[in-house]
Amino acid sequence: MRHAARRDGNDALITNALRKAGFLVHDYAKAGVGIPDKLIVKDDPSGIPWVCWVEIKTPKGKLRPSQIEFQSVFLARNEYYVARDPEETVREMMDRYLASIKQEYWR
Repeated sequence: MRHAARRDGNDALITNALRKAGFLVHDYAKAGVGIPDKLIVKDDPSGIPWVCWVEIKTPKGKLRPSQIEFQSVFLARNEYYVARDPEETVREMMDRYLASIKQEYWR
């Protein structure tokens, strides 16, 4: 029997910080089987969505084997992040988002 997913204490803080920064946050915390807690989305200037899976952990929290397996697929694509702090998470997600935007949009 599957039990209700337990949320880390910093989940709401990180989720709210991402939303304030303009990211759309989809909650997958109850999905289980290694799927990260959140999928965040932000459209680039041409309307193409940029996405990143976000696993929320406490400062000392560790990934389970199923989470490591999921991470191995998306980390190489720069579409996976382990979030522990709201400010650090927003900074990292914004850096990744901006790096993904084609240079012609910076003119």
